[in-house]
Amino acid sequence: MIDGVWRAIMDCLKLKSGATLAKLPLCLFIGFSALFGFFLAYPTVCLRAFLTGGGLFFLAAGAATLNSIQEYRLDAHFERTRNRPLPRGRVSLLYAGIQTVLLFGTGLAVLYTVAENGFPLGVAMFAVVLYNGIYTPLKTKTVLAIVPGAVCGALVPYIGWLIGGGGKTAFEPFLLIGLMVLWQIPHFWLIILHYRDDYQKGVIPSLFSYFKETSIRRLFITWIGALVSVMALFSILPSVNDITVRILIIMNSFALLIWFLLSFSMVRTVNYKLLFSVLNGALFLHMTIVTAGNIWL
Repeated sequence: MIDGVWRAIMDCLKLKSGATLAKLPLCLFIGFSALFGFFLAYPTVCLRAFLTGGGLFFLAAGAATLNSIQEYRLDAHFERTRNRPLPRGRVSLLYAGIQTVLLFGTGLAVLYTVAENGFPLGVAMFAVVLYNGIYTPLKTKTVLAIVPGAVCGALVPYIGWLIGGGGKTAFEPFLLIGLMVLWQIPHFWLIILHYRDDYQKGVIPSLFSYFKETSIRRLFITWIGALVSVMALFSILPSVNDITVRILIIMNSFALLIWFLLSFSMVRTVNYKLLFSVLNGALFLHMTIVTAGNIWL
């Protein structure tokens, strides 16, 4: 009986470790962004929409697990990541490898069932190559690795848009890609600033190799201003035809800009963790407002 209880505990710990390997919260957000793109193209709640979000969630989880395998030695050098399952030895590389294959296989199988042609699948595989084949190896060599990293994440709502029946070169997908690229850059910068002691060690190149913290803050204002402008542009889309939705989009956009301006100009010690939550929350709220407005109004 004791052996049975112990095995059950260990199985639960492995499930928890597996979720950590797959960076579950981030992948859930990725799945939601795929839904956002799908509903922008096809504003109807249907099984195909949730299969699209689920397929891209599993594919992203597979890519994240592979990333954990690729970086487990590097993770051991950082306070933020040293307690992850692979550096701590809570799971084996074999376990992580099997999880990668299962998640990739599930994601591709689901996407194959919902994609009407091979183009969305091709874009999805290109995003995986960007993330695991280009972004991850480049992280230890240059700060410019963030560029392919941002692009691969930006392709997810575009894939959702394509599976939803949207055109390859319409205005909306360019807006989707611009939105996600402009969000991901400050998203990553806030991680660097919050864990600046880690990144100032020089183990990998970071903004601290080139700029002081005060200079990075100034970069934020320009970047957040560009992000807010793209968010506000969603209010002029033909599919967003309700005045209330348009007002909510603009209010949420400028509330984000005001929050960052006040944080950097009026507070001596900036709470980067709080700003990280505000940035992510504003994007989630933006996607929710646009999606709900398209579906129900």
